[in-house]
Amino acid sequence: MTGVVVNSGEFFNGLKAFEERFERLFRDKVRRLVSEGLRRLITKTPVNTGQAVMNYVATGGNPYSGGVKEAGAPVEATNRLPLGAERLRPAAAGTAMATLATVDFSDPYNVFFITNKTPHIQGLEYGLLPAAPYTPRSPSGMFGVTVQELMQLLSSGRV
Repeated sequence: MTGVVVNSGEFFNGLKAFEERFERLFRDKVRRLVSEGLRRLITKTPVNTGQAVMNYVATGGNPYSGGVKEAGAPVEATNRLPLGAERLRPAAAGTAMATLATVDFSDPYNVFFITNKTPHIQGLEYGLLPAAPYTPRSPSGMFGVTVQELMQLLSSGRV
C-alpha cells in the first residue's frame, strides 16, 4: 500500500488562497448589490427638480449624516412624462451614482446604506406626491419595490 504524503504547508496555502478568492467574490457581489440598488432607486424616483434623486447617498459603516443637497426650480412640467424622460434626471442621477466612488467595499461584512434625507422622499415612497391635481408617478414607491427586486436577484444568483 502506498502512503499518502500530505504537505500541510501546501494545504494551508490552498485554504488561504480559497479564502481570499471567496472574499474577493463576496466583495464584488456586495458592490454590485449596492450599485444595482442605487441604480434601481434612481430609475423609480420621479424627477421634478431633481432633488429627490440627487440626494440618494451610498455609504458603508454608517448612514449618511450630512445635509440635503438643494435643487433649483423645475425646468419643465414633468408629471405627464414617463419616468426617465425628465430633463433634470441625468445630472441628478450622476450626483447620486458618484457617491458609490466614496464607499469602501474592502470589508464585505460591513453594513452598507443607501439613504435619502430629502424632506419629501417619504411622500414619494408612499405615493402621496405629487398632490392633486397631479398623479403620483411612482405609486408603488421606490424603496420597498427595490428591496423586493434585490431579494429576487439574490435568490436567483443574478447578483
